[in-house]
Amino acid sequence: MQNAESFRELVENPTEVLPLDLAVSLIAGVANDSVQATDIVTALDDLASRCKASNACELMTFLFGSGKFAGNTINFDEAENSLFDRVLERRLGIPISLCVLAIEVGRRKNIELFAIGMPGNFLVQNGQDKTQFFDPYRNAEPIDSQQCAALYRNLTSLDDWDDGFLRPVSNRMVIIRMLTNLKSIYARKNDIAGLRWVMRLRLMFPEIASIENEQWARLMRTTN
Repeated sequence: MQNAESFRELVENPTEVLPLDLAVSLIAGVANDSVQATDIVTALDDLASRCKASNACELMTFLFGSGKFAGNTINFDEAENSLFDRVLERRLGIPISLCVLAIEVGRRKNIELFAIGMPGNFLVQNGQDKTQFFDPYRNAEPIDSQQCAALYRNLTSLDDWDDGFLRPVSNRMVIIRMLTNLKSIYARKNDIAGLRWVMRLRLMFPEIASIENEQWARLMRTTN
């Protein structure tokens, strides 16, 4: 319960910058009350302390080179891919969780990366060279905007590319999207217990509560 209340305090003011590391740590703690959010933050600190990278390319190689963190291409639709205790333990994730990992380790090394919420995927942008992007779900290599567009078309089979898809998004939007992913996973699996804790966190965002309050009421009437 304390993790949930701490999360509420973190997100209730939409004008404040949301710390990604603490937010994802608290989410993991709500999902599993045996998880200590501080342990996840410490694990990120330790990971950064072992990293000798001085730029974005070196950072991505350190994190996502051969035998390192990787995209879970076998079981993409697992909640564990978005829960940071499990991401760090299994060294597996989905695009958004791996990008958060890169952003937070980079921040600790003074290597700036921006979150890019491209539809159908998630990327990071090099803060020092904004023509350079990374897709850690697939590999550690940099890509340019044309390659991002090609990736989008390949993933979505759509031909409506917009350069605005590469515009950075706020930390708040990153966390909302992570919770949206978890909500979708639990809904597809008819996991009512999982859906309830995710919905409870989502309703702590004022901009979501106004839309999903009725859905929450229906969910709470559901027995499992």
